[in-house]
Amino acid sequence: MGTVLAADAHDGVVLCGAAALPTAGILHRRTQGGRLQLVDPDTYGGNATTEQPYQLGRDRGPGQESLFGQDSLFGEDELSLLRTTLNAQLHRGTVAGLTPTRYIAGGDRDAVSAVVEGARDLDPDRNILTLPLDYKWLRVPDDLDHLITALTGLPHVKAVALGAAMNPLTTRGAVAALRHLIKSVDRIALIRTDLAGLDAYAHGALFVSIGMQTSMRHVSPPGSVPPRLPEGRNVTTVVLHPQLMDYFKADRLREHYGRLPSPLCHCPVCHGRSLLRFEHCASDREEANRHNIATWWPWADELQRTAPGAARRNAWQQLCRDALVAVQDLREELANPGALETPRWLTAWAGESA
Repeated sequence: MGTVLAADAHDGVVLCGAAALPTAGILHRRTQGGRLQLVDPDTYGGNATTEQPYQLGRDRGPGQESLFGQDSLFGEDELSLLRTTLNAQLHRGTVAGLTPTRYIAGGDRDAVSAVVEGARDLDPDRNILTLPLDYKWLRVPDDLDHLITALTGLPHVKAVALGAAMNPLTTRGAVAALRHLIKSVDRIALIRTDLAGLDAYAHGALFVSIGMQTSMRHVSPPGSVPPRLPEGRNVTTVVLHPQLMDYFKADRLREHYGRLPSPLCHCPVCHGRSLLRFEHCASDREEANRHNIATWWPWADELQRTAPGAARRNAWQQLCRDALVAVQDLREELANPGALETPRWLTAWAGESA
């Protein structure tokens, strides 16, 4: 599940997983339609192609006719299935339908064309074009420019979800490229993300969704294998450090601090307790998830209360600069300063080179 920060309100959720649709219906009834909610189709297990840009109720096998013929951009059968999929979301109280787009491999321009053309006949007021983009789109300027050109003029909201085995913003220039994409495309959003969502929002994204768990903070490329957990452990607890503005595995955070005084947190979940208390267990992971939201929520609230444009960007940059100073201060206290790396994305958010 992800929490939504939108242009006019941030009380909303993006639901994920097998139970997302029925859960959306239940929440819609409970809140009487008073909460913004979307359903992430999570259709990223296969690559988008010209023949299969979307994961529909039925798929064509090898050798079958392409979705895109010489005279017709999108087959009527496929369009009908696509509308049925989106209507299933709308009927359960979502504010819009998210297209079940397959994963778009880096540089696959034909796949982008197929995805965009397939969305043209959808109602832009009721449907959102999901764009699960491999991080390599941010690495090649020509590919990024092609993507921007393909999306220009499409009236639909475009919800980008970045894909990578780990954090998609680790490569040099990725933050700048993502900002360029957001500034260049109208009605663009960022979903399945982490604090990069706040940077996107500060730079003009229509809305963003920050995932509760690591797997919901990026898209995994098709065929990727999740990291194996150490023997005897079946969950991983990840904690957002309020001063460092970064996520840490619970055991890694304890290693960093060693014999240093424990970092205390005064969010509504922690009430002054140590951030080092978390263990890798289901109950602590759930509590850490709530702590994480309670930590970034005030930052989101500050951005939302700040006028869009330069004022909002400056407010965000100052938060990141303060975090950058906190990282450097902690590094100076550590016995092994090299064990705590300064995140490249944080450096870029703070306005430094990255």
